[in-house]
Amino acid sequence: MAAFTLLCGVLAGCRAPDVPGFGPSPAASTPVGGASDHSSSAPTSGGTAELYIGTRASGFVQHPMDYEGDLTPEVLIQGIADLTGWDLTLADEVTTGKGGMSVCLSAQSALFVGPPDPQKDRFRVYDGEQLAEIILDSIQKTLQMGFTGEGGDPDALDIYYFLEGEKPLELPNLGLSWPIDQPYQWPA
Repeated sequence: MAAFTLLCGVLAGCRAPDVPGFGPSPAASTPVGGASDHSSSAPTSGGTAELYIGTRASGFVQHPMDYEGDLTPEVLIQGIADLTGWDLTLADEVTTGKGGMSVCLSAQSALFVGPPDPQKDRFRVYDGEQLAEIILDSIQKTLQMGFTGEGGDPDALDIYYFLEGEKPLELPNLGLSWPIDQPYQWPA
């Protein structure tokens, strides 16, 4: 059901449909350490969140990030961008619901145009495949850890990636694509 609801949202655009439990992230986001059912709760008013940079295959390094205002998926993604120097421009707000979160990446993001020049030494990548895997895995892990409550299973929060124009995420130069109705997972 969650995949169907998410698919309907993709067909209508990057935003999820007006179904209970789905909506733009500011109203539906759960602060770090919040409820494990991914439901709405009172927004936080600043604090420290953790960013996870790396890949599932090689591991992640945690980086604390101070923020002001409400903690939203967009705040965490912008934190990754600020820390690494990668352009992580989104095409639309991240949507959340019981089935997970969907992230619409812009065609101007580093995923498609490459890393900044010059790169930050601690976040240097050497090819497009390495950049794609670290961007997608880092966003996925950061959102999972940031929006799964204490005692919850971060891997139970599915992350879906989409492109502008209701298109599935495709990286033709790498021969990779992810269907719009399947949660993201980097191929083994």
